[in-house]
Amino acid sequence: MRIIDMKGIIKGQDVPKIAYRPVKSLEDRIYFEKVQGTLEEQWTEGIYRYDIAEQKLTRVDTGEHSNNPSMYDIEVPGSYEDVLAIKDMDYIYYCVSSEAEKEQILSFFRLNLESDTQDDILNFSFSKDEYVYKGLEILTEGYFIFTLSDAKTPFESNQYDKVYLVDVDERRIYEIHDLLFKLTAGKREVIGKEVKYLLVEEVYLSEEEELELLLSDDVELAIDIPEEMTEDFVFKNSLRILPFQNFLNLVKSGSRYYEYKVLDSIFMDGVIRIVGETPNMLYYKKNKHEHVLKSSRDFNERRLKGKEEIFSIDKESLNISKIMELGDKSLLAFEDETVYEIEEDDEKVKIASTRGDSFSFEYEKDVSDIEAKEYFYDLFNHRYLVIGVIKSKDKFSGSFLKIVDMYEIEEDRKCEDLFIIDDTVFIG
Repeated sequence: MRIIDMKGIIKGQDVPKIAYRPVKSLEDRIYFEKVQGTLEEQWTEGIYRYDIAEQKLTRVDTGEHSNNPSMYDIEVPGSYEDVLAIKDMDYIYYCVSSEAEKEQILSFFRLNLESDTQDDILNFSFSKDEYVYKGLEILTEGYFIFTLSDAKTPFESNQYDKVYLVDVDERRIYEIHDLLFKLTAGKREVIGKEVKYLLVEEVYLSEEEELELLLSDDVELAIDIPEEMTEDFVFKNSLRILPFQNFLNLVKSGSRYYEYKVLDSIFMDGVIRIVGETPNMLYYKKNKHEHVLKSSRDFNERRLKGKEEIFSIDKESLNISKIMELGDKSLLAFEDETVYEIEEDDEKVKIASTRGDSFSFEYEKDVSDIEAKEYFYDLFNHRYLVIGVIKSKDKFSGSFLKIVDMYEIEEDRKCEDLFIIDDTVFIG
């Protein structure tokens, strides 16, 4: 594990505010998305390589957008899922967006990290009056998807959205018609290495919206129901998989319906939600609604009141294991294949490993400053606890993170931000 202080990289670059968000970490170099911003907005300037030995930054994306940045928007996928997807890849995919009269033009590029050369993948245009570009998601090497949202309801997924698969090697676009894939608000990602599967977290509403819809006769479903679906489709609550090659075949053949295998489901009795992920495992919670548990005749079900069942899915074997029953006042943190249970109150944070090695640590919160509030933020390297500190008078300039060594007594590190890729921790 190495810790890189971003302040040394961005020194002297304060106006406008500049941040370098790590995208890919290699032994001798790191790739960043350079983000500039003001109080009103922020934008991506480009992709930069940082050579660790030389401590030198070099821009690696090229094209007209780099010469006239005000005329283009650059998108570099950087969610946890995207970063995990490119972990073993030698490429970074990104999109440059521009406008021409009533059209928006998307230009997709592939950046080769072995040679720092750039390939054009393809261009795609659409009417700005009909659709809004919602961004791209990386599935696996050679494939990503992007979504155009219906301009009438740009902040909601619906049957009128357009979702496209891009085959990078073919340099072709295929529209995805399957409604489950299009409408879910949950994860869509490729898991496995020997055999790849598309995993879809089938979720259509928030937990609160589902429960309200179930229990109240006055609440109506606020989304359009496709003709081939009934209203109860929003309560499916399932985790489904499809061999990735089958998915590709179905998309490219224009099929409108994909046959998934259900890994786990709970339908209208409760919720299933993915709560964490590591390179080899997915973790999800499964809990039944309180009104269902109250009416159950099964003692084992009734005792789950106020608890959530936590399960793991092995990304390679697809084996599912129950890890624990979590109380409603506890949190979870995941690192490698270890699950930590976090209990927190106004005075302390208690960390305990669930792997049976009896590790535990208790952090006493600093309550001397009545204008500051401490809370659990994260942990890493099975050693460092990250505590967030909010200053009540000035939440923006006064807030920071505190890194606490759980094994040795040393002065706590302080930083404004923290980002982890593989075995590298970036603090800024």
